[in-house]
Parts: sequence; C-alpha cells; structure tokens
Amino acid sequence: MRPALLATGLLLIALGGCQQRPAPHDQLDAVLWTQTSVEHELLYRQVYAAATRQLAPALADAQWDALPQPPRDLEGLPPALIVDIDETLLDNTPVNAHAILANGPYDYEQWYRWVDRGEARALPGAVVFMQEAARLGITPYYLTNREPGQEAATLANLRRAGFPIDDTGQILTAGTAIGGCQAEGSDKHCRRQWVGQRHRVLLLVGDSFGDFLSAANSLPAQRAAAEPYLAWFGQRWFLLPNPVYGGWYSAPYQDRETLPAAEKRDRKRQALIIPSE
Repeated sequence: MRPALLATGLLLIALGGCQQRPAPHDQLDAVLWTQTSVEHELLYRQVYAAATRQLAPALADAQWDALPQPPRDLEGLPPALIVDIDETLLDNTPVNAHAILANGPYDYEQWYRWVDRGEARALPGAVVFMQEAARLGITPYYLTNREPGQEAATLANLRRAGFPIDDTGQILTAGTAIGGCQAEGSDKHCRRQWVGQRHRVLLLVGDSFGDFLSAANSLPAQRAAAEPYLAWFGQRWFLLPNPVYGGWYSAPYQDRETLPAAEKRDRKRQALIIPSE
C-alpha cells in the first residue's frame, strides 16, 4: 500500500475510534465506585455495625441526647432515631448511572419516576440496624429532602426494602409544614427540633453534613460548626460516604445551579489542591 493511502487509512481508523469512545462524564468514577466496589459495601456495613452497637447504651442512658442544643428535660420522652433516606438507607444511584450513559445532566423527571416506582434497594447494613432499633422500641423518623407529595411512594419503598415504619407521619420531607419548618426548605434543623420536642433522640445517621448540623456550604464554615461535636461522630452521629452528590459538589460554584455546565466544571477544577512547584 502506498504511504499516502496507508496514512489515510490510519486516520480514518483513528477518527472512527474517537467517535466510538464514550463521552466523559463528571460522575462516572463516583457512581462506579458506589455501585461496584467492595470498599463502599464494607464501609456501610462498618458504620451500621458501630451504630447498632451504640443503640443499647444510648437507650440505657436517660440523659443521652443526640441533638445539638442546650441541656433539656428528657424525662418521660420516648426514644427516637433520626435517619436520612437517600444514599443513607436507599440506593438511588441507578438514576445517576442513567444520566451518565445518556451523557446528560441529572434527569429530575427520571428521578420523579424512580421515586414513584419505589425500586430503590436497601444499602448494606441499613435494614439490620433499623430493625434492631425497632426491636428495642426506638421510633424511627425519616428526615428526607424528597418533596412533599412523595411520602406515600417513599413509605412503600421503605417497607418493600424491609425498613420498619408505621405510616407517613414518620417521613418528614423538605418544607414539611410542622413547627414553622416549611420555610426552612431543605435545611433539616427545624425538623430535627420538631422531633426533639416529642422524643429523646438517640442517634443521627446520614450521608451529608446537613443531616447533623446547619452551616453555610463552605468547608471553613462546616469545620467551625462541627468543631464542638467532633467526639459525637461515631458515638451519637454516624456519617456515611457519598461521593456522588451533596453540598460539596456545588460548593465550588456557590450553589449557582443556573451556571453553564462548563463553568461549573471549571470552578471545581480551580478548587482542587495541587502540589506546590
């Protein structure tokens, strides 16, 4: 074959390979790790095993309280547990995987269909932990930033996955109209306080900083808010890993979701810490 024809053929093969290569997506590695790694599974089992061991001692200590507030009169208050749902109890990453394979942004219409179908599976260790809490007579409250109106579908999904729950009154969605919480939106502080008025809260479990404390969406602000409660992590508060989404994901672009995707990515790149030259 003449050199010119050979070069042309190689170029066509290269271009064909480029066309077949999957487009890059920011969440590919995070979702892949979450769905397929043994490390993810074992971390969840480890955290839930530790939380399960803490249930009985917390229940036995009449002054035990997992809410960050001044000391209060706990006498006569029945015990409760506050847990997040998504990526804490239920695995919703198939919706993220759908967006990756479609090479598009997160599809909220797909999310709403997913919630309605109630197909999310329980995460490792979660059901055993929640069932042990129920066996000990501890009432679970499910604080979630799912939207009002999704309680019935969420209840069905939780039951199908094996979690103990009596009715939708135990599911407090974003903007729940209780005790002035509606104006708080996705901030869970008011909902936690509402539960605390009625129960002695033994443990908090979640995958996001906001499941424990309220603070501005910046690392310095969150570190400062967490400082007085560092000893509570692994004792009263149990934090699970979520590399797929959360406040950290939008912090580099100051939660400005209307920015173009390219600008969001550029700001995330600028937030990276690199070796000094």
